[in-house]
Amino acid sequence: MTSVSAADGPPSYSRRRFLRQFAGAGALAATGLDAFAAQRPPLSPPTMAGAFRFAFVTDLHLMKEAYYRSEAGIAQCLDAVEKLTPRPEFILAGGDLVNRARDMTIREAEQKLDRFLSIWKNHTSLSARWTFGNHDLVGTSNPAVSSSDRYYAKGLFRERFQLPHLFYSFNWKGWHFIVLDDIALQPDRTYIGQLFDDELAFIKADLDAHRAMPAIICTHIPTMSAMPLGLLYLAHIAATFQIPSDKDLICTNAGLLFDNFPGHNVRAVLSGHLHHLEKINFNGVHFITCGAVCGNYWKGPFLGYPEGFGVVDLGADGSVAFDYRTYGWKAVS
Repeated sequence: MTSVSAADGPPSYSRRRFLRQFAGAGALAATGLDAFAAQRPPLSPPTMAGAFRFAFVTDLHLMKEAYYRSEAGIAQCLDAVEKLTPRPEFILAGGDLVNRARDMTIREAEQKLDRFLSIWKNHTSLSARWTFGNHDLVGTSNPAVSSSDRYYAKGLFRERFQLPHLFYSFNWKGWHFIVLDDIALQPDRTYIGQLFDDELAFIKADLDAHRAMPAIICTHIPTMSAMPLGLLYLAHIAATFQIPSDKDLICTNAGLLFDNFPGHNVRAVLSGHLHHLEKINFNGVHFITCGAVCGNYWKGPFLGYPEGFGVVDLGADGSVAFDYRTYGWKAVS
């Protein structure tokens, strides 16, 4: 491995200028972070928490093109989850089940999602909880699809997984889990990362009602990440690199979520979307972005991160241990 010192960077680009541009992008969704840091009390010890394991499996991206062998890859990943020792008690799926469903017709999206579910059921018997991802939007980039169709956008996902709301919570052995939807469809049919007003009201009430329990929150788009900073740097050193909008990379109003953390027992926030592995411990809360099952859309590792999934071990003391596991996938060369 080659190390690079600060002196190796471009001499014409100052650290101050770089950080100023980064801060201007708002890439860390910093609104509310200062208050969160100032108000956050020590985490309370859990009262009835159990110790157990679950798997975090995100960004599977079942492809339209058979060439990528995504069906075999998803099956191989689930087989690896099943073989874990100790065996996970359930799977938390982080979203992006079907690749670019937003470009498909309603019928195409139905067929692909049903095929995904068939693969899933044939390769794991574990209980699953589902998170909505931006690739799970149906028909939003296809002008031939009517927005009035009941399966348009989030309708198909809600129906197939029988979810009246895409934000919800559940309990497991003394731990409280909150699954959120931070995919906000815009009038022009694009999306940004954003939590909704009714969702934020739900989070506050839900955390209040489960104050004594250690909590895990799951979003598809991360609420905190340093990756936009790295992308900004790449955009500087490579003239051909086009940085995507930070509104697509980070939940833009995450500060409103953090406002609800003080006084509660939030232990970790899990996310996917960025296809790379990142762990940030901020004020006692683990913010974990998990690598993708599909890696670089079944074309190999993404920015050095191979295809894989998360293994989460929760302790009776409220501890959270996260391990990223690869499953031996070999992409088509």
